[in-house]
Amino acid sequence: MRKRIFTLILLTISFVCSFAQEDSKSPYPYYVGKDYVVVGVSAKTTDKELLEIRQNILKYSSIRFNEFDVIRGEDGNIYFLSMKIDCRDGYSAYISHSFEKGDTSVHGFIRDYTKTKFNRAFYYGDLTNEISGIERVKQAIAEKE
Repeated sequence: MRKRIFTLILLTISFVCSFAQEDSKSPYPYYVGKDYVVVGVSAKTTDKELLEIRQNILKYSSIRFNEFDVIRGEDGNIYFLSMKIDCRDGYSAYISHSFEKGDTSVHGFIRDYTKTKFNRAFYYGDLTNEISGIERVKQAIAEKE
């Protein structure tokens, strides 16, 4: 009887922990891996997250930000975002967006090193509308784990 209770408790704890770890596998605000690099910035992205994104992009990929400007309002939200990205393999982009009050969109880029066609290998702009691309990246990351 004690073994069953112990097993039940252990399974419950592992079940709860699996949900707790689900958020950390999300590519937002960024994901840097061997096959994928995803960077997404929303109005709520903090300076700490932006610094972490820039440091890890520099450290773990060949992608460089030639320009990365953010203007914040008094409430701490990002009002204007400007990014100039160079993947250093022929793909580059310039992203500029003004976040209006209540804007929940996510802007950034996806670099998929497993694809060779432009529309699948590099996507930039409003990632909120690129749900299929984000889902594809999440699925590929989950399959590799």
